[in-house]
Amino acid sequence: MEEILDEYKELMEAYEKSGGVSGEFSNPKIPSIVISGNKVLGKNTVEGLILESELIENGVSLKIVVKKGTKILFPMKLCFGLIPREGIQIIDMHAVIEDDAGMNAISHCVFPNAEHIVHKMNYKLEIGKRSFFRYNEIHFHGESGGIEVIPYVQGVVGEESLFEATFTLKEGRVGLFDTKYDIEVMKNGKVELYAKVWGKGNDNILIEEKVALKGENARALVKSKVVLQDNARSKVISDISASAPYARGHIDCTEIVQGDAVAEAVPIVKVSNNLARVTHEAAIGSLDSKEIETLEARGLQEEEAIKVLVNGILR
Repeated sequence: MEEILDEYKELMEAYEKSGGVSGEFSNPKIPSIVISGNKVLGKNTVEGLILESELIENGVSLKIVVKKGTKILFPMKLCFGLIPREGIQIIDMHAVIEDDAGMNAISHCVFPNAEHIVHKMNYKLEIGKRSFFRYNEIHFHGESGGIEVIPYVQGVVGEESLFEATFTLKEGRVGLFDTKYDIEVMKNGKVELYAKVWGKGNDNILIEEKVALKGENARALVKSKVVLQDNARSKVISDISASAPYARGHIDCTEIVQGDAVAEAVPIVKVSNNLARVTHEAAIGSLDSKEIETLEARGLQEEEAIKVLVNGILR
């Protein structure tokens, strides 16, 4: 028991370093779950929310159901992580937002001591009609870069519904980040995907986001911001296809490189209906040296000036 309490305490310390408030996990009015490795250390649900968990090899299978008509506006809190230096964590998550329902959620994934860590997430998402799901995922890693983060999200956004997902990784080394989204959007539905990642050292960042606009008047925005330093590498594949009348999609990819970093952007647009429209823009460049010099003139060291500018880009 004492060992579990120590593990929970360490996880909460890392959670707070990533911007979370650990006291929210003890608030009975806030739905939450804390998973360390393959152990559920804490769980709380509220009316209209079904939260089921099952232990699997090296991880946890998790099902979240927001019942019809339920709106969870104060964000559900999720914390996934591993405290040891080595290990594997697999999260199989199935989220169902029923008709006329909605949920906001914030997930913190914390691996403060990672040297040889693999974190895999298989995420299936079903959003019903006239519903919404806003999901904000924030990562906090150690400085060794010894981690592989491999999330795969597959989902359907129902008629007149919204799915908004934001992924942020600014603290610590990225290691290997290999993410894939595959989302279908029905009539009058909308999806917004945001990625904000800062790669350093020999970090390797692979982002593949695919959205299929299958319903009339469906909407999609896929927006990525990646900053690279040292010998980091990134490849961003943004893919929007539109096959229904009045469907609209836009891709916006910005990558900043410094040192010997290499960035690649691959926008893919496909339209198979003459009333649909998909646009894209991609920019790869460097930080403005004049802005760095201005901050240095105000007393900041070069490293501090770069951090200020990068945080501004990734906010």
